[in-house]
Amino acid sequence: MTTDNLPHDVRLIAAVSRLIDIHQSRRESGGAYVPDVPEKAGFNLFIALQIIEVLHEIEVDRGIGFCPISELVGRIRKRFPIAADADIEDAIANLRHGREIHYGCTNDQGEITFARTWDSTPIVDVQEGFSQIQLTENARLLLRVSSLRESWLYSDLDADKLVKAIERGQFQDIPGLCRGMNLDLAAKSKQLSEILERPSLAELRSLLIAEGANISLSLNSAATTITQAIDLVFNEHIQSQFEAKKATLSFSLGNLQADLELVLQNVESLSRRFLRFIGRAQQVRHEGGQAIHFLKIAHELISKGDEVSIRRSESLLCDLLPWGLEVRHFHPSMLVGETDLAPAALESMALSHGYTVDPSHTSGANRFVDFVHRNRELMIQHLQAGPLAFSEMMAITGFVLEPGETPLDFFGVYTAPGLLNSDTHRIVVGVTDAIAQFNHVNRDVVASDPIMYLEDIDDPS
Repeated sequence: MTTDNLPHDVRLIAAVSRLIDIHQSRRESGGAYVPDVPEKAGFNLFIALQIIEVLHEIEVDRGIGFCPISELVGRIRKRFPIAADADIEDAIANLRHGREIHYGCTNDQGEITFARTWDSTPIVDVQEGFSQIQLTENARLLLRVSSLRESWLYSDLDADKLVKAIERGQFQDIPGLCRGMNLDLAAKSKQLSEILERPSLAELRSLLIAEGANISLSLNSAATTITQAIDLVFNEHIQSQFEAKKATLSFSLGNLQADLELVLQNVESLSRRFLRFIGRAQQVRHEGGQAIHFLKIAHELISKGDEVSIRRSESLLCDLLPWGLEVRHFHPSMLVGETDLAPAALESMALSHGYTVDPSHTSGANRFVDFVHRNRELMIQHLQAGPLAFSEMMAITGFVLEPGETPLDFFGVYTAPGLLNSDTHRIVVGVTDAIAQFNHVNRDVVASDPIMYLEDIDDPS
């Protein structure tokens, strides 16, 4: 395989490897340091790159987060059947460990200082107890850099070659240079469409947006340079040089001018297309759906949550859960597609055992039911005037009470509103976020404040 056909990520690794070699070299040994390469080096590197690529594909589909190691192994085995599970696990074990890297940098005072890093070197992050794995930021940086293999950040239009070829009288090279530039411009135009359409190029799209001003400047500079080359064609000195070589050339000066003008038209067209691309790319959101990790949110709130983060989390949950509805009360019947399974369950229930009830024994449930039946008409009468909250119920007078009973005993009816139902009315209980606070029989009562309202059975709604 020639150098031009090498995969882009391999060329990047090949370049970085020499920097690592010099990082590991010992000056006292003399000469250049070149480590021994084992027989399975290509096999191991291929598995490592497949791990990175598969994890990146999963992130594109699902968003950044952990995935099961078993899923990763299964996907790699489909791509690379001769790789054993042990080979993949060994590659993961190597990629997850860091190594010490020493480096130098310039501080604010212009002095060179030396430091070392360890935590930034692992490629994957593994959760041992859960057998989960994800890419590290270091791996994502590698993907971003390698995705720029076709990017204008590293591939500018070399229009200066046209000017130099004309000035030096190398007219035979100009048609080939023009064809090459036209192909490059066509490739860049196609790339703009792919970047908008493919989610896997979201990071490259973001980089092109960030570098939009520089790329536009590069295109404008190329157009200016090509215009200069066209002007040179009409220079008397250049025309005399062309006449001297005309016999050896298979094209005229007019053909040369036409080739240059075609390149200029393509540059101007791409420049306009790039401006439209920037406008559209800023509106595209093709990144994979982001998962909401509720356990992680809860852990963060417990370990280091503050008032701001708590309010933010509550706002997020209110947008997701049913009580995010802008209503003061909630009942399951408000949900689309809800169904009440209780009646069907009761009808289909078969009794397999029997028991005898002692009629002389008064149970707590019978006392509660008696209380409800005694005061049903009073409740329905008040509910016919409109919904009532529990705190408002406690302000009602006229309850028929037995010894030891108080109006607070009515609170239990919220767990079984069907006891108040009649042939013409149904009682519905709604949950609210309100709190009831009142004094009853010289005792302060603080409780939730559910709301109850009356619904006609014959009502079509």
